[in-house]
Amino acid sequence: MHDFPSIAALPGLRDAEPRAIYEALIRENNALIFSPDLDNGRRIVTQRTAIHMSLMAQWAEREHRAFGYDRPFAVAALGGTGRAEMTPCSDTDLALLFDDEIEGNPFRERLQAQTLHSGEFFARHGFTPGLQPFQLEDMARLEGKQLNAFIDLSPIYDPSGLVDRFRERIRSTFDPFEHFLEVSRFGPGRNKVMPSSALEFERLDQFDIKLEGLRTFLGGIWTLAIEGFRHSREVYAELEDPRDLEAYEFLLRIRCFIHLRRGTRLPEKADGTHPEDLLNFNDFLSFDELLPETATESDRREFSHDVRSRILSARRRVIAFARGVIGRELQRGRGRNRSRSVIVEPGGLRHVGADPGAPASERSSAALQLLLCSQRYGVTINPSELEGTFDGAGDWLEPVPELAALFYEPRGSLAATFEFLSQVEGAEERLFPGHDRFASSIEARVLFERNWCRGTLSRRKLEALQRQVEEGTAMMESAVSSERLLDYEHGLSPTLEAALLDADHLAAVKLALKTKRLPVTEDDLQALDDPTLPPEERYGSGFSKIPLAEYYTPFRTRGGFPPETLAITGFLVTNRRAFKRVAEDGFNDDDKVASFAAHCGDEQRLRALFVFTYADRFEWESEFIVPSRWFNIRELYLKAIQRFRPGHDSTKALRDAGYTEAELAVLSDFGLDFFSGMYRRHAARFGSHLLGIASRSGNDPSPKAAIVRDGTATLLGVAARDFPGLAACITGEIWKSGYSLAQANLFSAINHGLALDFFHVSPSGPAPSEDLARRVEHAIRAHQHIGPEDERHLADIDGELSLDEVRPGQYRLRHNTPKDTAGLVYALCYKVLRHLHGNIHGLKSQVARGQSFISIYLSLPPDQSLPRARQLVAAW
Repeated sequence: MHDFPSIAALPGLRDAEPRAIYEALIRENNALIFSPDLDNGRRIVTQRTAIHMSLMAQWAEREHRAFGYDRPFAVAALGGTGRAEMTPCSDTDLALLFDDEIEGNPFRERLQAQTLHSGEFFARHGFTPGLQPFQLEDMARLEGKQLNAFIDLSPIYDPSGLVDRFRERIRSTFDPFEHFLEVSRFGPGRNKVMPSSALEFERLDQFDIKLEGLRTFLGGIWTLAIEGFRHSREVYAELEDPRDLEAYEFLLRIRCFIHLRRGTRLPEKADGTHPEDLLNFNDFLSFDELLPETATESDRREFSHDVRSRILSARRRVIAFARGVIGRELQRGRGRNRSRSVIVEPGGLRHVGADPGAPASERSSAALQLLLCSQRYGVTINPSELEGTFDGAGDWLEPVPELAALFYEPRGSLAATFEFLSQVEGAEERLFPGHDRFASSIEARVLFERNWCRGTLSRRKLEALQRQVEEGTAMMESAVSSERLLDYEHGLSPTLEAALLDADHLAAVKLALKTKRLPVTEDDLQALDDPTLPPEERYGSGFSKIPLAEYYTPFRTRGGFPPETLAITGFLVTNRRAFKRVAEDGFNDDDKVASFAAHCGDEQRLRALFVFTYADRFEWESEFIVPSRWFNIRELYLKAIQRFRPGHDSTKALRDAGYTEAELAVLSDFGLDFFSGMYRRHAARFGSHLLGIASRSGNDPSPKAAIVRDGTATLLGVAARDFPGLAACITGEIWKSGYSLAQANLFSAINHGLALDFFHVSPSGPAPSEDLARRVEHAIRAHQHIGPEDERHLADIDGELSLDEVRPGQYRLRHNTPKDTAGLVYALCYKVLRHLHGNIHGLKSQVARGQSFISIYLSLPPDQSLPRARQLVAAW
């Protein structure tokens, strides 16, 4: 291979074990590296690569013959290995190529069992090859750095010529324009590590020889290699000035020395850099180590000076080469396709086919094509296009099919697209009627924050959605078990839900975030007729004055959106407050969940509504601001989605924790409402204690209280023997300890006399501590805060009070007051116990628009009628 002699021809090594051969040859190569010859860089890396590749070829041929695999197969080198440029710390980038299915392929499994899943290959050969399997169909999906590695695809063992077929497949499927943008990120204005001034590339304290030297040069080489997807070696042979390649090979020589001098093999950093490639000041003083011990001090000084001078010269030359090549390509304008309608220049993207005299539809198509390219490839549009392709767009821009493509494009930032378009007066109004009035309007958030207009805030929501999709996709790609990730037993991830949306539902969520305040909905009409609402709420929506049923018609007839996507968008806009309203209206019982699931219709539409709501409230009224509301929203979503997944085992977490069927029978007495919701995640925390209470005789409540976290919500969990007044005991101690309550859910296992209650501590109060839990336990044991003498310490109850039957035998006591709720929750719990003799099973407290709202859900004793109970409540 290359200029290195075959292993079989080497005296004394012909019959040796592969590892002995490898170690002997590597010692010889290391000796070359530690020699004072500075012009043998190409020889060193070529030979070092050949050592590895010769052994790989013999292994592959031996395994192929032993297994008897009868389909086309090859082992090939990629990247620096494919260029025969391996240095001591280089990765061994190799590919297993198949014209066959990879999944379940027994030959592939045999090869990777030796190289990836065990140390067998390393033990026999002395190094570990980085073998990745690929089939022909994978070539169309290559992108970014992986596609770049395939530029230098080289055969190692290829009995059927499969490497050439892979290269041809790449040539026919890859996007040259996108690939140029990828490799030109090493060029002017795009490469963050390319020095922008002499002061940077003359630094001696830090120099990443791979990124700032070798890869900068390769950026120019790969730019020239794109046409025809040619190997870098072909481009090397065509370079006009041989000094460019000589400078590159000199840096390879220095890299070999630095790698070997380091003597380490540290993991790659998060930013993709290698510690061994970073030269520091001491490295620049170390080059005299290449000289023999007999060298004089003067020789050492002159040699070191010469090496440093050549490094600085090589750095200048490779930078100039890359900038020249990429700059020339940009200057002539790199076209996106053969028609070259969209090109990239030094200033960004530009459309060269737009005719100012063309019909509005053609001009609109050209403008949105330019936006789509910018979004897809992450390249800015040349600012001159504001007076070119987009000149006067506020007078002629109209919906065309490319508009839908912007919302369906999975890559890039839709928010950035609209940020550019916002510079063109009237352009967004032409596409989204009502947008300009919306963008400049005032609503509650703008009044509170007093900084950004609503147009900017709506783009930030699109940015939040994009981050959620990207993070959720990364979660799924890195998950060991997708089934475990999606079973909801380990919590609910909004980012994962966003990534699970199909293309139509995700596009609908984006369109709804962009337009939710523009069409006129029934809610908008009701708000206009309500003089009690503040102006920003009465007039804060429906800016287009076009009814929802008509608003999206142009998006279907001219904008390229499928009717199904627009139907989902209309549903989201109509129900933009649905989760908030339902979550704030009491608790997520079975009837409410069934109704909500039926309203959504199917799992994907339910998921789209949740993702839309989460992105819409990502900053304003987020789960960090109102954790109790978002706890309810999450629980409502979790319960509703289980409606579309029959057979779900809600006690799985307890089974996994080792609870027996008999123990599960006791805990299951808490009911479906508990085990289908968010609180079930904490069942194991209190399960053993509850079983202990159930097994004891006597009246000792043996309570257990603990602070638990659930997302952004902080809860006080209490497990105890149930008794009348338990809620008053707990809320009384919480109030006495200086805390406020946002809400509470109280669960009872009636057949076993057990209670498992969760109290959401208000975010406005102090952070709860385990000291609070101990005090609550003591209050329960001593039955504190429920005696007749405690009534004189109750907070005054004023404001609106009402008692209503919400379903047969179940009642809701509601209290509204402009006062602080601290103490009122306890006072109401106490009076429900002492005056109504009621049993509390849920309570909620919240503050909105300067009012405090408290709801207590209870049942009354059989001898207590609703009219009589209302009379007692009125006397409070």
